[in-house]
Amino acid sequence: MKKFYLLFTALFCSLICHAQQEAQYSQYVFNSLVINPAYAGYKETLNVSMLNRDQWTGLDGSPKTQSLIVDGAFFDNRVGLGLSVINDKIGLQHQSSAFVNYSYRLPVGNDDSRLALGLAAGVSQYTLNANDAVIDDISDPNFAGKSTYFAPDAKLGVFYSSEKFFAGASITNLLANAIDYRNSGQGAIYKQGRHYFLSAGALLDINPSIKFKPSFLIKEDTKSPTNMDLNFFFLIKEAVWLGASYRTNVNLWKKPGLNTTAFNQNSLVGAVELFFARNIRVGYAYDYALSALGDYSNGTHEISLGFILNANRKSTALLTPRYF
Repeated sequence: MKKFYLLFTALFCSLICHAQQEAQYSQYVFNSLVINPAYAGYKETLNVSMLNRDQWTGLDGSPKTQSLIVDGAFFDNRVGLGLSVINDKIGLQHQSSAFVNYSYRLPVGNDDSRLALGLAAGVSQYTLNANDAVIDDISDPNFAGKSTYFAPDAKLGVFYSSEKFFAGASITNLLANAIDYRNSGQGAIYKQGRHYFLSAGALLDINPSIKFKPSFLIKEDTKSPTNMDLNFFFLIKEAVWLGASYRTNVNLWKKPGLNTTAFNQNSLVGAVELFFARNIRVGYAYDYALSALGDYSNGTHEISLGFILNANRKSTALLTPRYF
C-alpha cells in the first residue's frame, strides 16, 4: 500500500498538468459562492456554511477538501460581502486559500430580479511536503523537506437571478500568469490555469408542495476535457432538497495534444439538504465514479452544515425563499 501511495501521487501529478485544478464540489447547487463571487449576499441573510469533502475514499493520497464560507447582504441588499476559506490536499501537495468576495447587486425589471457583479481577491498558500513520500532511496534529495509558496489570486463573476430562473458566469485564477513558477518554492506550486464556469437553471412548480429545479454547470480550463454537470433537484414542502447530478466530460472543440480517453471523470451524484427550524441546514452528497476508478475506491462523501445568523429578521430564507 505504501508503494501504491507513491504511484498514486505520481498519477495525480500527471493529472494535475492536464486536468481541472480547481477543487471539486457537488453541493455548489446549494451555495454557488465557492465558484462565483457574484453570489455573495444572494440569500439576503447572514450565512455561515461549512463543508468537508472526502473524494475517492479508500485510496491513499486522494483529494480532501474543506471550506468555510460567510456571506451576507448589506446597504439595503445592494452590496454582498463574503469570506471564503478553502483547504485542499492531494497527495503530497496542499493548498490553502482565503478570499474576500464583493458583489454589487442591481435590481432588474419590475419583479424580484437582480443582476450582481462580483469580484474576489485573496491569497493562496501552496505546500509540498516531500517528507510524506514513500521511496526506496531515503537519501534522494528530490523527496526531502517541505516547501511553501504564497501567491495572490483573484476571481471575477456575474450572476442574474429572478424568482424562477438564474444564470451565472465566472473566471478563477485571474493572476495565474503573474506567478513566477521558476522560483515557486522548489515545485510547491503546480502551474495554474484560468478556469471558466457557466451555469444556469430554472424553478418549476410541480404542485403546492413540490418544486423542481433543473440546472447545469460547465467548467472549462481550455487545456483538458470540458466538464459538465447536469443537476435535477426537488424541493419538498420548503424543507428538503433531494436530487441527483450526472457529471461527465464533453469535447466542445478540438484541443491540440489532448488525449480524451486518458481519464474518464463520469460520475453520478446523489444529494440531499435538510432544513431544521429556521436557521440550520445539513447537506450530504455521495459521488459514484462510473469509470474504472469506481472499482478501487469507496466513492466520494461530502457533508455540509449551514447556519443563518440573523434568523430573527422578517426576511429569513424560509419566509422569502432564495431557491438558487
